[in-house]
Amino acid sequence: MKKKFQEFDYNFYIRGIGHNMRYANDQSLTGYDITNQQARLLGEIYDRLESKLEISRRILSEAMGLSGPSVTSLLNGLEKKGFIIRHAGNEDGRTMQIEITDKAQKLVDETEDIFAGTEEKLLDDFSEEEKKIFLKLLKKAYKNLS
Repeated sequence: MKKKFQEFDYNFYIRGIGHNMRYANDQSLTGYDITNQQARLLGEIYDRLESKLEISRRILSEAMGLSGPSVTSLLNGLEKKGFIIRHAGNEDGRTMQIEITDKAQKLVDETEDIFAGTEEKLLDDFSEEEKKIFLKLLKKAYKNLS
């Protein structure tokens, strides 16, 4: 028996928000030849390099909430499109050295604006108090599933 839609169907709204945000970001990124997921991963790599933190597929998988093979596929795409250059790590095959290209550096700055714009659109009619409550509830829900 198929479940009827209910006003408080959390899954519907949460999945819908996630889908709409990814779609909006993908649409804004089409001119850059990069997807929302690739841009998120590139941002994570950039942040880790700036903070001089270790980079491995496992660490990137955990940070992104993706499987190892998915991260590898995203890295392959970023490398093929000229956003990163990968080298084998010094210690063993599990670590890697990643360089951000000039093309990627420019993109990181611009994607921050794109992601911020999508977030602004999401929160458009929220009061400052509602934004604080919404963020608190999102963090709580995220923690519950982590």
